[in-house]
Amino acid sequence: MCAVLFGVSALYIRFLHLKKISSTPLLLFSYFFFALPILIIPAAAENFSPLLAGFWPVALLVAFGNVAGFYSFINALKHSETSLVMPVLALSPLAVIPISAVLLKETPGKNALFAILIITAGCYILTSGEKLTEPFKKIRGEKGVRWAALTVIIWAFIANLDKIALMKSSKGTYPFILSALIAAMSFPFILKKRGDLSKKNVFFLAILGIINAGLLITHFAALSLAQVSYVIAVKRSGVLIGVLGGIIFFREKEPVKRLFAAAIILAGNIMLYLNG
Repeated sequence: MCAVLFGVSALYIRFLHLKKISSTPLLLFSYFFFALPILIIPAAAENFSPLLAGFWPVALLVAFGNVAGFYSFINALKHSETSLVMPVLALSPLAVIPISAVLLKETPGKNALFAILIITAGCYILTSGEKLTEPFKKIRGEKGVRWAALTVIIWAFIANLDKIALMKSSKGTYPFILSALIAAMSFPFILKKRGDLSKKNVFFLAILGIINAGLLITHFAALSLAQVSYVIAVKRSGVLIGVLGGIIFFREKEPVKRLFAAAIILAGNIMLYLNG
């Protein structure tokens, strides 16, 4: 469910950019602010479970990192096509695993590491041309790809800190607290953009928040049950939705090549999941 919503959210953000409905700062704020009315329901159902010692420093660090991470993510979808950005983000498990080993003592087996190599190969095929050096040229030329790469680096750290904060809270209460913190931290950036808040735009931005609420609920439900690297790997299988949607709805280029690369990445994610 999380993988599906991850793909849908990327497509929807790309749609908002193409329709010039809002700016990146306002999208970032709306992504979390409009999720709060839904996220308060599971938090209230748990009676806002008590927070363990050390929760707030980690939660504040995660919120700050997510402001940077989601800003990069939204900008990536602004400057490049969905079917190019999404598979780059599928590289996340490769970055998450060494950090998980240090912070959480979570390490994958040999088969899982092989699966990560498959994911890496899929990402390479996606960005490569006729020459092996083509990916490096595309990184220089595609601003969205650079933003996506920055997103992967930031989220690699944040995903592991998320697990630490979650262990000091609960899967119902933590998403609400985190979203409230991110909305508060990103609010100053929208003050100059409040002219974009027309009645029409508020409707579209509210839908974005609803999608993110579902994404956060399923993400933290999964994170409470499994290792960080495996959750992120399965979540990134939503890449196929982003690729297919980008081709079908936005008529993006190189459909055969991108579908082939996305399929390889998905196969690697599945293998990583099965060996977890």
